[in-house]
Amino acid sequence: MVCGKIKNQFKAPISLSIRQDVYKKSDKFLASQPQGKWILSIVKDEGKRRLSCNNQIHLWFDQIAKYHGDRTALEVKNFCKDAFGLPLILNSVKHGDKMEFLLDKLEYYQHSHESKMKLIQCLEVTSLLTVPESKVLMDNLIYYYNDLGIPIKFKDKE
Repeated sequence: MVCGKIKNQFKAPISLSIRQDVYKKSDKFLASQPQGKWILSIVKDEGKRRLSCNNQIHLWFDQIAKYHGDRTALEVKNFCKDAFGLPLILNSVKHGDKMEFLLDKLEYYQHSHESKMKLIQCLEVTSLLTVPESKVLMDNLIYYYNDLGIPIKFKDKE
């Protein structure tokens, strides 16, 4: 996938299936703003997460909530989206600029923890992750919760 970028404001997917289409779209894009400085990124589309990965993460939210006993799986999910998912999305070439813009408009980091947890519930975060990003998220969850003494595992046996 090729993306044109105007000062963090514009990203347009360009199909690489037809080489001349890429040239035409690139020329049109560059002609529309000839004075600008441009960065052209080519990013391999790794696809969406697999359903099994999504199911596994939700099982962990249940396991963590059961371990604590004083929070719901949704509360755990919201915390994980904020603490682990947002940093991955903000570093994403595809979604980072849009998420940063949205968080700035919401003044997200100015809110209390409770308010951020309500806001994060309304934002797409983990569903935007690619397969490799989901693997990083899962590794981070395992390390974090195992270090806290919460033994999350790959299958919910309870």
